[in-house]
Amino acid sequence: MGKTHEKERIAALAAGLAIVILAWSGLQAFAGSWIDSLGDLSPWLYGPFSAAIWGLLSLGCYALIVRAQRRNPALCYEHEEATREARLRATGELRKTPPVREASAAEQDKLAAVTGGFAITIAAWLAILSFGFDWLAGLTNVSPWVYCLFSLAIWFTAGHVMYWNIRRSRRRASLRHG
Repeated sequence: MGKTHEKERIAALAAGLAIVILAWSGLQAFAGSWIDSLGDLSPWLYGPFSAAIWGLLSLGCYALIVRAQRRNPALCYEHEEATREARLRATGELRKTPPVREASAAEQDKLAAVTGGFAITIAAWLAILSFGFDWLAGLTNVSPWVYCLFSLAIWFTAGHVMYWNIRRSRRRASLRHG
C-alpha cells in the first residue's frame, strides 16, 4: 500500500483556499466595479468557477509540496518521525525541546530592522489616517497600488535605516567594551 500524504493534501487545500480568498479580496479592492457587475450574474456561475480554481490551485500546491519533499528529505513524514524519536531520546520527554543555537548578531539585527521598519510603516499610516484625513480624502482618485507601493517604500527605507543604526550602535558598544 502506498504512502498517504494526508498532511500534504490538507496543506495544499488550505493554500489553494487562501489564494482564492486573497484573489477575491484583491479584486474587490482593485476592481470593485467589476465585482459589483457580477451581482447581475447568478452565484451558480461564479461559485463553481471559484471552486474549480480552488481545486486547480490546490492541485498545483500539492504538486509543489510533494516535489519539494522529493528534493529535501527533511520535509518528509519519515524525517519528522525520526526527529520526534531523536528529541525523545535527547530529552526523555516530548514536551521539552533540546537546546537551540542562538541566532547570530547579524541575524538578530536583520530581524530587528525588519520589525522596526514595519512598526514605523504602521505608525506612519496611523498618523496619516489620524491627522491627515482631509489630505488623504483628496487622493480618492489615486490607485490603491500607489498606497501599496508607498507602504513598501516606507518599510524598505525604514528597515534599511534601522539596520544601519542597529549595526552602528552594536559596533560602538563592542569598541567600548572590547
